Amino acid sequence: MRLPTVVVRGDILASWLTVSDYTRSRLADELGISKGRVSQLLTSREEPSAHLIAKLMILTNVPFERLFQVLHNGLPHASSPAAAGSSGDPTAHTASRVQKMSMASSVRGRRQNDT
Repeated sequence: MRLPTVVVRGDILASWLTVSDYTRSRLADELGISKGRVSQLLTSREEPSAHLIAKLMILTNVPFERLFQVLHNGLPHASSPAAAGSSGDPTAHTASRVQKMSMASSVRGRRQNDT
């Protein structure tokens, strides 16, 4: 069984960058990744790790279902837009797992700040 691929919706992340006055450089610094990797995320050419998904969700405060797509046929080609996920796919389960990780990361951060 082939597992689905999760990619960033580049259009949503690009809109967030515009609205939030973030640059690609600042986003890269905040996420601890290179500017090139930010470009790959914006063009949906890379599957981010669960850790990076959690960081993006915390930083942007955009829900998983809005910021990410679940693809059943792997990564899209650079020239074709990413296909939208269909209902009945494991998006809800994946979103739930990432949201739990995100909340745990947020709680750990608050605990560290309290000490």
